[in-house]
Amino acid sequence: MRVLHLADLHIYLSGPRAEECRRVIDWIATNAGETKPDAIVVAGDVFERRSSPQERVYFAEFVCALGRVAKVFIINGNHDDVDDLRLFRKEYGWNTSVEIVLEPDVRKYAGISFAFLPWPSLSAFSAKAGSGDSIVARRELAHAALVDILRGFGTNPAIGPAKSSLLITHLSVTGASMDSGQPVSGGEEIALTTDELLESNAAGVALGHIHLRQKMKGLDSRPVHYAGAPFRGSFGEAKGTKGGLIWDWSGAAWDVTSWEVPARSMVLIERAYALAETGELAPIGGTLFDEAIVKDADVRVRITFPSEHREAMRAAIAAELEALRAVAHAVTVEERASIVSRTRCAEITAARTTMEKLQAWSLAVGSEIPKGIEAKVAALEAEMTS
Repeated sequence: MRVLHLADLHIYLSGPRAEECRRVIDWIATNAGETKPDAIVVAGDVFERRSSPQERVYFAEFVCALGRVAKVFIINGNHDDVDDLRLFRKEYGWNTSVEIVLEPDVRKYAGISFAFLPWPSLSAFSAKAGSGDSIVARRELAHAALVDILRGFGTNPAIGPAKSSLLITHLSVTGASMDSGQPVSGGEEIALTTDELLESNAAGVALGHIHLRQKMKGLDSRPVHYAGAPFRGSFGEAKGTKGGLIWDWSGAAWDVTSWEVPARSMVLIERAYALAETGELAPIGGTLFDEAIVKDADVRVRITFPSEHREAMRAAIAAELEALRAVAHAVTVEERASIVSRTRCAEITAARTTMEKLQAWSLAVGSEIPKGIEAKVAALEAEMTS
């Protein structure tokens, strides 16, 4: 038995990453059949936001293409408007190869038992809390309710670690990492531990929500994996490969392998300029880019330079940027001017008269006061006080 696990498609047809979104989603629709799955699961966030009519039509064409490959199961994520997916389920209910699951449920297909736990928003559990309960109390109640749902899955005779069962969910798991390397913080979300997920008794857990593909650690060997997003939505997601996962049931356990898609890479290049001893603007560091890394990538060049030398910086980097644009897919330049501040030395600041300030300046810079200046200053001061 084989399951193709996708998540966090974030379909949107307008915006800075819309072209890349369409390119990758089209590629998945064309190539998913090569994995020869018995079922395909999409673990939430099929849309980036409340969808437009055009985006719903595009989504319908996409999932119908997947449905011609294998049975498709979809749950909602935190970015999805549940009403959007209900509308789709109503309009395309005739398509029995595609099922949208919006409530916790267990379904069996092709010998595989799927336990579904869609995005658990805190508001969905508010009715169980009293009007005077704090946010912390509401979160604790929601957390306990989720664990109860998972334990309920565990009592289902079709679910078990020795059976071809798989939990599909969209949520934060304690210990997961973002692309930046920072640990996931639950914040206003409900976060569960790996061991709490495995209270479902499922033989494996297929996750959505965190865009970095990763394997989570639990008390036993049952696999718990985030599929990651199929394309990079921002420069904060520049690390790691993109795509999905393939789950193969060996008869005793799940074997999980990656399925990569040709997502366009995103590269952040930082370059700094400073004044050299000659007084000219010079780069700090070596060459601006490695052609093998930036080829066909979306590149952001972040340049730091002294605020008074913007034009000199632009002239200095122009040739390199032209060469970069010749090999990269797109180049964005971000200029960061560092403010140059100048302060007097303490002795000059403390001096009271113009003559004293001139004398302090002479000592500070190690230079003699030009001849005739002292006499002119003395004459001006005498004139002003007479």
